[in-house]
Amino acid sequence: MAFLSDDERNEIRKVFEQLRADVKLVYFTDRDSPVFIPGEECATCKDTRLLLEEVAALSDKLHLEIHEFAAGSELAREHGIERIPALVISSDSVKGKVRYFGMPSGYEFSVLLGSIIDASQGTAGLAEETIEALSGISADVHIQVFVTPT
Repeated sequence: MAFLSDDERNEIRKVFEQLRADVKLVYFTDRDSPVFIPGEECATCKDTRLLLEEVAALSDKLHLEIHEFAAGSELAREHGIERIPALVISSDSVKGKVRYFGMPSGYEFSVLLGSIIDASQGTAGLAEETIEALSGISADVHIQVFVTPT
């Protein structure tokens, strides 16, 4: 089942022409299992994986790694992942990483694409004054952004 239409894939390919550096997408998901265990399943993990595979296929600058959350607990801890579905977006062109929890659909899909482009370009579209002010911060900072149409 494809999530993106041909027109959407073509439009995203055009948007991805802005990509400069490679972007690593590390996805943490549930283990695929033919057995359904109530309360133990991740309702959106499979669909999120399929969507990320479609997106990653649209540019040779995107590199998707898929890890089982339970099996990759050390790697998950390294990235600060405590729940799934979870996606880590990183690039050698930026310090730090973006962690995205949940399925990036609807309004959140454009946030995902924007985060990929920002990571690739090494910028976040910040004004020079903001970059200068932020450069004075010497401690690690943890920022959480919640996206909702309401």
